Amino acid sequence: LETIGDMCRSLRELNRPMPCAYWSQGPHSGWEVYGGRKRTSPTPEEIRLQAYHAISTRITSLYWFNLSLESLVQWRDTLDELGRIGRELRLLDEFLLEGDAYRHARLKRPDGKLDWDIASVCGPRAGLMFALDLDYRPDPEKRVFCFGSPRDAQWNFPLPAYLQNLADVFRLDADGLHDVRWTRQGNRAEIMDCVSQVGIYVATPDGALRSRLEAKRQQLLKEEASWQFDPAHNDADFAQLAKLLGAK
Repeated sequence: LETIGDMCRSLRELNRPMPCAYWSQGPHSGWEVYGGRKRTSPTPEEIRLQAYHAISTRITSLYWFNLSLESLVQWRDTLDELGRIGRELRLLDEFLLEGDAYRHARLKRPDGKLDWDIASVCGPRAGLMFALDLDYRPDPEKRVFCFGSPRDAQWNFPLPAYLQNLADVFRLDADGLHDVRWTRQGNRAEIMDCVSQVGIYVATPDGALRSRLEAKRQQLLKEEASWQFDPAHNDADFAQLAKLLGAK
């Protein structure tokens, strides 16, 4: 999964100052069983890691590849994750666009095994910091990647000089904005948290930014609710998708 980040960093540096887009693999209905893998589309966890390995490199655009009615009906368990990532990116969009890639590091455990990819995108108002879980394993039976339970971790993110007077650091996801333990160590922000898969953090000298982002998140939830259609969680709505597919 982390090779997606390697690829996007290469594309970004080789093509500056041109923007880069990433087509991230979503669910797809047209693949046959391959290599013993019965699930022929990425799992929600794999979808999430693919997207954020690309986003953390500060690509300019992310598109979902192969999203079709057939795919969404066949792989209903991916709908929630697609929606969550979309809400998170709407929260982060202005900071991704006005910022630039700042640092990346691949962290290993003392025994040499991969532990975390950490990366930051810094702009004039905030730094976005990403911690991406590399402690996953391939399931030899299901042929999918499996992640463990959230675990305690500590990371040091370098900061540009204009962001070193921090007022707030918090974790962000589709469900809300969360307190984390953090300190400033010289020109670095040290963050301590308990997470798995993806940790998204915002570091800012603006003490009011958190409340503004929460207001934006609430507005996004209102917009989503205004559609009155939620096939990820509502069986009747999902049945409408399946009916549309049957009518084609």
